[in-house]
Amino acid sequence: MTRSARAFPEYSRSKVDAAGQTLISTNWHIDDYDEALRVINNWRSSHSFPLNTFHIGLRGRAERVDNEFISSERIKRLSSIEHKLSRFKTRLSQMQDIGGCRATVANVDQVLQLVTSYEKSDLKHELDHKDNYIRSPQSSGYRGIHLIYKYRSDKKDTHNGLKIEVHIRSQTQHAWATAVETVGTFIKQALKSSKGEADWLRFFALVGSAFAIVENTELVPDTPREHNILMAEIKDLHRYLDVRRKLEVYGATLKTLEDPVSKKAHYYLLK
Repeated sequence: MTRSARAFPEYSRSKVDAAGQTLISTNWHIDDYDEALRVINNWRSSHSFPLNTFHIGLRGRAERVDNEFISSERIKRLSSIEHKLSRFKTRLSQMQDIGGCRATVANVDQVLQLVTSYEKSDLKHELDHKDNYIRSPQSSGYRGIHLIYKYRSDKKDTHNGLKIEVHIRSQTQHAWATAVETVGTFIKQALKSSKGEADWLRFFALVGSAFAIVENTELVPDTPREHNILMAEIKDLHRYLDVRRKLEVYGATLKTLEDPVSKKAHYYLLK
């Protein structure tokens, strides 16, 4: 879908919620499932326009804080929606991260400056709530700040009320999240959703605390408060899981996959 298409919600929220339930149901008719996919894909596409609006705004604010910021945007994949509906038993119409954009800035001070610029602004969009995972890190080790907004327009109300999630992270927090997602992808486990091998989950929780110490912020729950004990446990798991070698191999693999020559290949062998 192009930006100019501006898809808008064509179905009621009750129908969107019903489609979400069909998606995770184990007992459905093919016609019902096909209709559910049409409703869900329209709901997903409808978030593209407000998401683009928020991403443009985020880029402008981030540049004033750190001119070397990195940003991205994405519409939540169908498989991720299905997983979240199954795991949290939520309603699809209330899911806050169908559309999300992210800015990564150099350090925590800049993260807080960027968040403050939103809080002190006169945005017409409604701040639904803020999740501060720097002040209160998740048990997985994840840290960052999320601002969840409801889109508002005075000119056209077709997209009003759609939620967009704005993520703001430091480079250290982004490096942690990228490593978790990379390892999870290669070992085929949902580590970023706190599902998978206990040793990997524990390793990343501990590293989250180690990074928090570097950034002088709150440590991850249920990790050692004493620096020497924390580092000793990290070293033990680092050695047991062979973390450095695996991350180097995964990184090399991803680099190969992104190579233009590799993209044209039907298959290849990585030794």
